[in-house]
Amino acid sequence: MRPLSTTRAILCATALLGTTSLCAQTGPMIGTVKTTEAWLLYRPGAVEKSLRLSVLDTGGQVVATSDSTSAAANDFVAKFHVTGLSAATAYRYKIEDTSGSSPMPLAGPEDGLRFKTRLTTGTQGTVTAAFVSCANNTSEPVWERIGTLKPDQVILGGDTPYVDVADLATSRTKHRAFLETPFMSSLIRGTSAVGTWDDHDFGLNNGNGVTAADRRENTRKAFVEYRAHEQFGTGSEAVYHKVDLGVMEIFLLDPRWFSQTGPSPADPAKKTTFGEAQWQWIKEALEASRAPFKVLTMGEVWEDKKNSENDDMFTYWHERDALFDFIRSKAIPGVVLLGGDIHVSRHLVHPQRIGYDLHDFVTSPAHTSVIASLDVPHPSLEWSSQQPRQFLTLTADTRVNPPLLTARYYLADGTVQREVAIPYDQLVPKEGEGLGRGLRAWWSFDGDLKNKSVLGSRIDADAVNGASLIAEGGLRGGAASLSRAAGQYLHVGRSALDDNTAAYTASMWCKPASLPSHGSAERHFLIESTLAGTVGNEAGYSISAGLRAGNAPDKVNLELFTHTLQPAGPAPTAAPTPLAQGGFSCMLDRSLFEGKWAHVALTFDSTFLRLYVNGSEVAAHELPIPGPVSETGGFVIGGHREGAGRNFDGLLDEIALWSRALSPSEITTLYHGGTPQTLPTEVSATDTDGDTLEDWWEVLCGLDPENADDALADSDHDSVPAWLERASGTHPLVDNSSLYDYLRQLVDPGVLSAPLLFRHPSQDTLRFRLHGKASRDLVEWSPFTSGAGVSGDVFTGEFLFSLPLEANGGQFFRFDINP
Repeated sequence: MRPLSTTRAILCATALLGTTSLCAQTGPMIGTVKTTEAWLLYRPGAVEKSLRLSVLDTGGQVVATSDSTSAAANDFVAKFHVTGLSAATAYRYKIEDTSGSSPMPLAGPEDGLRFKTRLTTGTQGTVTAAFVSCANNTSEPVWERIGTLKPDQVILGGDTPYVDVADLATSRTKHRAFLETPFMSSLIRGTSAVGTWDDHDFGLNNGNGVTAADRRENTRKAFVEYRAHEQFGTGSEAVYHKVDLGVMEIFLLDPRWFSQTGPSPADPAKKTTFGEAQWQWIKEALEASRAPFKVLTMGEVWEDKKNSENDDMFTYWHERDALFDFIRSKAIPGVVLLGGDIHVSRHLVHPQRIGYDLHDFVTSPAHTSVIASLDVPHPSLEWSSQQPRQFLTLTADTRVNPPLLTARYYLADGTVQREVAIPYDQLVPKEGEGLGRGLRAWWSFDGDLKNKSVLGSRIDADAVNGASLIAEGGLRGGAASLSRAAGQYLHVGRSALDDNTAAYTASMWCKPASLPSHGSAERHFLIESTLAGTVGNEAGYSISAGLRAGNAPDKVNLELFTHTLQPAGPAPTAAPTPLAQGGFSCMLDRSLFEGKWAHVALTFDSTFLRLYVNGSEVAAHELPIPGPVSETGGFVIGGHREGAGRNFDGLLDEIALWSRALSPSEITTLYHGGTPQTLPTEVSATDTDGDTLEDWWEVLCGLDPENADDALADSDHDSVPAWLERASGTHPLVDNSSLYDYLRQLVDPGVLSAPLLFRHPSQDTLRFRLHGKASRDLVEWSPFTSGAGVSGDVFTGEFLFSLPLEANGGQFFRFDINP
């Protein structure tokens, strides 16, 4: 801790005589900081004063000032707004009492008063933000550790502080006490700190806009007084706002104020959590953001807490999923989630949820109280930690290609529990074409049990009880061979579907060795989903298809089940509950399956469950209660969710899953007259103007994704067009002349001014010649030709050269490329 300055020590001493109350001060606290302006607050004590905040440059000259008054109506908190600053610039500041005839210093640079303005969006740089939730007076070691890391931004992510009262006076007292602890006080005077609230600082555990209606006005007033934000919700309601750090924009959401107070803008039949005004703000702000990385943060978690409380985004899955769908439909790149509240830290990855993997970070608690029971299973869970005094940092770095977002989970002692590095090109929307659109899983069983879709090894299958593959006899080669008598099946331990997905398609080919006997209770399951990724009797069968005896000797029943979410009840805090629906029977001729391959597909769209056999629709089952599927953790292929006991007997092949309901014509195409074709598994980013530059890269680099001409532009005058800068990993708006001059030297030593000849790849073919040379000393180089023992072959995607080697000594080779 920095000791009190001499000036402040004198003022604290004179406070005993009643001349000032500096010793009871709160702050200074730096709030929102932008490229050219900043917001700050300071409470000199329980006294009204005229105050002035002055911003100083590195030479000590005053460059901006802001005057304010510590009015009693605002609990004596003065707010300052300084403008006219320069971007990415370090400043110091001081605060003076201007109530008297001459200014009296209250705090200055010697007390650690400093801040730095933000990078301009689109520039190259790096920033770090520290995220904290669930903090009290035991959190001092966390504030101390964050101070040593010197982040650019601190985010107080809810339950910071714990208030839990209705009266304004107590709420104010708790905010002051929270900000006045020694290491917190030291941190916020030199580092921007902004935040949102969760239930405890909203005033009531598990509170929402209805149950906490008697206190939210007071808790909001105290919150607004003790935060220096540019924005507080609508100005009179809620506290949502955002901070733009140039290379990372953080959206601080408020899921409390409007929750349960009216219909959802996403589904008027259900209750809202964000409210209409905030809902529109979130969408508009996200779509307008040009920061590479966008963090949607709030105090709650984005998934189901799975306890008796209802303050999570699972309760409002309709609004959560509508937001995710909006991000996907607008192809917004770089989005990650962040939450707190649950007193454990977690990292989840929702596969391909918004056109790319959606990383979901949870950081909690900063204090010493851990709730291990809230570290619950989830199909997207990658890691968790049940430790006290935790926090998270996100570092965005656009100096590298591609830009990089790095998450680090810290303990207060400095231990890094987990580090996750996410390149920007993994946070951009990519989609398949045709039947490849929305393809989440494809097991072709041609030589292995690997998934061939974009989800990769995450959903590879495992053989159980001796299940095997045959090399021949499948539809396009191999197939999975399962024995019912041996209880064989394939197991997939992770889900391929979105959390509470609204639609899916499952497709498979089967060749039964036996069918359920007429009049028996036998059941031969083709596929069934599981709840937690392991086999068991828990109800997670969102996907369920199996064969059982029909209503006549020549019939077989292809029966479907599903497990969905039932809408919330009338109580103001009611959450959706899982609901089993089915069985849905469909009597089919046994001859369709006896001794031959049959194609079975089922589609789900939250309203209907449709069944197709051999490309034709044979049943359309309307759900008694519409709704998306419940949580799905994995799959049993060729068996029931319990594994052994109700297994399929025969061959299975070409099993695939989509996160959408395929159309009847697509099902017909998939059937392909009984001869399935290879599914398209390639995914690619959108290139609207067809200039070979992906939309996300053009937006990232300040180009126009609807203007093909800018691919040829050289806006930074380094003689390199934008399309080649993309290929080279350089920035089209940053002069990289020195790098390209170096390359020219390699090609043609001594000719720095020689122009480079480029052809646009979308307009023509780039042709070049390779001139091979060999050397023994890197000084003298001799060309070699095909007649000197040199040969070459062209294979798919590569060139193979064979070069003669001399018996003694080292050799060096180089290739010169000429147009």
